[in-house]
Amino acid sequence: MTSTTRQQPATTPVPKPQHQAALAHHLAVGDAVVTTLLDTSMQGSLAILTNIDEAKAQQLHAASRRAEPRITLNAFLVNLDDRLILIDTGIGIYAGESGSYMRQALDSIGVAPEAIDTVLLTHLHADHVGGLIDADDNALFPNATVMAPARELEFWTGDDADSLPESRQKHVQAARRALASYADRIKELNGGEVLPGIEMVALPGHTPGHCGYMITSGNEQLLIWGDIVHLPAIQLPCPQTGIMFDVDAEQAQKTRLELLAQVARDGTRVAGMHLEFPAIGHIANDGEGYLFLPISWQPRV
Repeated sequence: MTSTTRQQPATTPVPKPQHQAALAHHLAVGDAVVTTLLDTSMQGSLAILTNIDEAKAQQLHAASRRAEPRITLNAFLVNLDDRLILIDTGIGIYAGESGSYMRQALDSIGVAPEAIDTVLLTHLHADHVGGLIDADDNALFPNATVMAPARELEFWTGDDADSLPESRQKHVQAARRALASYADRIKELNGGEVLPGIEMVALPGHTPGHCGYMITSGNEQLLIWGDIVHLPAIQLPCPQTGIMFDVDAEQAQKTRLELLAQVARDGTRVAGMHLEFPAIGHIANDGEGYLFLPISWQPRV
């Protein structure tokens, strides 16, 4: 009897992943579903921070255990009463090397841009309106009405926008370009309930008309607060810290301090465009500053 040696089957190395499998996260808010769409992660810098000592900023960044100060960028899709409402659109055509993944995030959950009936904008900075159009300036959401605070539209696209400082002009041009394809479908907002179950919350300072949106369904609420913070690992523990993109730094600080104190006191659930994905959770007091307590990821909505 002769012995045989079993030959091991040839194996093909499994490629190392280069991208995350999930770009979207769903959360039920009463009868509504709010979906965080991860758009991109942009290179940041401690140099863009204001009203904080450099050594303190370095200390807080080191404590965050992050290799570099990157800025997360999210948008939010609200499925409420058979409507699909997109809150901000990501950086889109202005992404540069960082890339923009919001369209992929929508594809991953089976939502075509044509299905979105409303786009709500917290403000008109390039990283919030760039996803409105494609590289050829065509509207990506052909059936959507675009709603934005009246003060915000006036500041960035009105007749006086050309006289803003040179440092602001890139946002003027970005806003005008992104909105041009929606010229006959833009609605100005002046506060209050903008859609059933969605209330505009004025949060001025970062920009003159900057706002958030309170989603209410049944007994549950979620405040999507826009750009209250950009680098949460630094601005939450040291909330007086601003960012160089703030148009009115003093007002932005006042708004941030008042809102953080309010949501920490009331236990309001919050979501932010620059909080870490999936960017929804609670704010808790922590000494002279605050902590972000993210929601736990659940396999079912």
